[in-house]
Amino acid sequence: MLDACLISLAASLVELSLDALKEWPISTIFILLLSVAVNLLSSLAVRLFTDIKEYREWQTKSTLLRRDLMKAMQSGNKRLVERLQKDQQELAKNQTKVTMQRTKIQLFSTIPLLAFWYILMPFYGDKFVAIMPFDAPFTGKLLNFFWLYFFGSITSNILISRLLGLTFEI
Repeated sequence: MLDACLISLAASLVELSLDALKEWPISTIFILLLSVAVNLLSSLAVRLFTDIKEYREWQTKSTLLRRDLMKAMQSGNKRLVERLQKDQQELAKNQTKVTMQRTKIQLFSTIPLLAFWYILMPFYGDKFVAIMPFDAPFTGKLLNFFWLYFFGSITSNILISRLLGLTFEI
């Protein structure tokens, strides 16, 4: 009898806590933390399993080569343009290898994201989970799960990528 009461109490507490996740502002905080966590795990995987130094080198070479190619085209130097185009083709082959590493890891990291979406989309439905201080295009002031996760994910991805050194300026 005591066991049944404890089980009933535990079930009620779980149901109460899950219901709280649907209510604003807890829903807002939960969804934003979830988007940060998913982006952090994905970015950490990229950082751990790719050679960031090599990726930066290829990106820098590619950018500089494109600049040189544009200058050569503007100056009308056909020999230089042909040589730089050959260099660009060779660089593209090598860069594809490095880019594929990142892509594989990012594809692998989408599996948890899809699981979250499969569970949370029906959980929240079209119910609003956040209030914007202004009218945003396409959404207005009230955001549902999709839009809050979308905005939170983009923002946290930019910040986390910069903090972990996954993006850089040339």
